[in-house]
Amino acid sequence: MIKALQFLSNKNQSFSNNYLLVGDNDFLYLFIKNQIVKKSQKKDETFVFDCADKSDPLDQLINVLGSQDLFSNDKLIIIKNINKLNKKSSEILLNNFDSDISHQIICIDNNFLSYDYKSKSNSIRSAITNEFSKKLDVIDISTPFESEMKHWIHLFAHELNLKISENYAQKIIEIFGNNFSEIYNEMSKSSLVSSNEKDLLNSLEKSGNTHKEKQLWELNYAICDRRVDAIFENGLSIMKQYGLSYVINSMFIVLEAIFITKKNNGTLIEASSKSIRGNLLKRIRPATNNYKLYELEHAINIFAQTDIKLKTQKIIDETEFTNIINGVFRDE
Repeated sequence: MIKALQFLSNKNQSFSNNYLLVGDNDFLYLFIKNQIVKKSQKKDETFVFDCADKSDPLDQLINVLGSQDLFSNDKLIIIKNINKLNKKSSEILLNNFDSDISHQIICIDNNFLSYDYKSKSNSIRSAITNEFSKKLDVIDISTPFESEMKHWIHLFAHELNLKISENYAQKIIEIFGNNFSEIYNEMSKSSLVSSNEKDLLNSLEKSGNTHKEKQLWELNYAICDRRVDAIFENGLSIMKQYGLSYVINSMFIVLEAIFITKKNNGTLIEASSKSIRGNLLKRIRPATNNYKLYELEHAINIFAQTDIKLKTQKIIDETEFTNIINGVFRDE
């Protein structure tokens, strides 16, 4: 199994007909699929088969795989969710993967990969997918660690013919983390702006402010709805960019408004609503149904204790943030 970055970075990479893409990142699947298609130039006709869709008959896929004659064009055949096949169907399909097939075949398993801490490498979870990996070239499309993102930034810059500095690369990672879709869209936009370093950074700063505001609204809405996973995901992303103090202050403002509203039988007093505006203001009263009063009191105490810790102790931000989420939102 080869990592996506390694596969794309190898300028001498020879492209084969059959690939298996495994991992959770949808953007990487689309990006690598497009690179393979571009290099192979087999795009006269595309056939998509989803193994998770019971209405897609396997016989139809087998017929397409075998449809090769002097008058037929080479096809791009995409087979999604191969891990959903049963043992019998997977054996039938594998028996039809002939090395002489000239069609471009891309199989996909979008499951998360297992990580082996000893070998520091990913491995395939599904036994069915493992069988396919013996016949196909396997590419790991799992979301990489942020430490690898600079390499991806430079690869995208080359793809977009965009000249960037290390300062730009670092800044875009600070804003978007390892969100490939946001990064690529921003870099595509930058490639149309200017090649001037100052203009690129100014454009990036504006996008960063918009992104920050969007993330804050998503975090606030998630708090009102008590969607714990979304609170954790958005809060962690904001924390990595702006620090623990910033994110807990933002969360405290919303929870305090919910607390005061619940304590006052659904009335949000002016003093507590000074930082709550627009659509968020309308969500505060319904949000009181998602929390008990003692839970909100407990949450405010946790935030107060964290504030003291930040001022008096050396703490690990990510660990402390995880403890806050567990203490405030998961303890019902």
